[in-house]
Formats: sequence, structure tokens, C-alpha cells
Amino acid sequence: MEFNQIASPRSGVIQNIERISGLGLGTISDNAAPDYYLDNFLGLTNQWLDKVEQFIREANDEWIFDDTNNTGDIPEEFDFVDDAQTATLDADIVKIRRVEARDATSLDWYDLDYYQEKDRIENLYGQDSGKPSKYFFQGRDFITDVPVDTAKVDKYRITYDRTAHAFVIGDTTAEPGFAAQFHWIIVYGAVMDWAEGKYPDIYQKCYLKIFGQNENDENSLKRMLQSHYSTQNRDSKYEVGRETINFG
Repeated sequence: MEFNQIASPRSGVIQNIERISGLGLGTISDNAAPDYYLDNFLGLTNQWLDKVEQFIREANDEWIFDDTNNTGDIPEEFDFVDDAQTATLDADIVKIRRVEARDATSLDWYDLDYYQEKDRIENLYGQDSGKPSKYFFQGRDFITDVPVDTAKVDKYRITYDRTAHAFVIGDTTAEPGFAAQFHWIIVYGAVMDWAEGKYPDIYQKCYLKIFGQNENDENSLKRMLQSHYSTQNRDSKYEVGRETINFG
């Protein structure tokens, strides 16, 4: 489902929101004063992108879900800086699943273990450069147990989850980055939030579409989404370790 399909058949996210809300085709996409509906529903839609991502992870935390609009490969490779011990994580990384380093001679990758705080030495930042074997995080800084000697280790790579790719006001053909049959969740979700406290009938209709009569309602969109993603096999795409670190 495209974000804003202003031409026929007008079946985009925004156009379906216009229908379900009763505001009428063109009312939101025109973004006219004084309501500026498109600005409002852009924010609501992106909030529901994040919620859908969370629903998916609740269903199967062992599988790495990645919004199809994101660019770049996972795991992602980075160059070590010689004699440096700290690097800053990209802002879209929300969960670290595995960290590896590459031997500069053999070019073989090996796992870095997480460096527990209770095991860290007192003179952590006063050591000679060498080949790291452990890592930890401080805020969004990635820190190795020793400063890196790039003659011994030249790269590191991180397997991680990252945030959904948000829509922007000028998007037209961009689509949500999860399975197409569940795109209606962000339509009903955005309308539900807009209708809350103002239009109880619309709110209730949207709520039931997403959540059903109860949490076990197999006809609810949330339940069907989670059933779909619970069967995905993480090992079909990535080999990752089980220890994870959250940055949510």
C-alpha cells in the first residue's frame, strides 16, 4: 500500500485513512489550512509504524526484522581506527545481537564477548594497543577492552535491529516496510488515535479491526501479523548469537 496515492485507484495509506475516517478523499492529502491534516496523519502513521515493528518483535524476538525501506546490509561492517578504543553507534541501531572483529592477517572473523562491568579492569583506558576480545557500551559508544592495533585487527561488524523507516511529507509511492497484507494496521491505527475522544464509533471500529474482541481473537490484524512473523526463521538470513543489548 503506497503512502499517498493521489491518482486512481487512490488506494494509498492516506486515501484509505480519508475513507475510514469519513473525512473524504482529498481532505488529508491536500494538507490545507487550517487543519493541515496531512501533517497530523503523517505523525500518527509513523507512530504506528513503530508499533507494528514492536508487535513483530513481540512475536519473534529471535528473528531480525528489518524494514524493507532501510538501506545497507546487516551485519554491517565498520573500519577500526588505529589506537582507538571507542566508536559511536549509528542512531538507528536499537538492539545489538552480535559483534565480530576481523583478523587483519587471516581475514577471518571472530566473535567479541560482552565485557561485563564487574569484570572490567581498573586501568581500562591506559593499555597498549592490541587485538580486542571483548566490548561493551556506554551510552551509544561502542568500546573495546583494549585500544585497537589495526595491524592485527582491521574491521568490526555488528548484527543488529534498527528502527523502521519513517515516512516524510513528500512521500507518494513509498510503502510500509513490512508484509503488505498487514498495511491496514497503520491505517486503522492512525484513524483510531485521531478519533479517540471525538468519534467513539470510528474509534471502536478501528480498535476491533486491530485488536479484535480480545487478545486471543485470531481474526484481529495484530494477531494475524504476529502469527505470520512468529514462523520466520532467523537462521534463514542471519546467524546471530542469543545475547542481545537494547537501545530502545
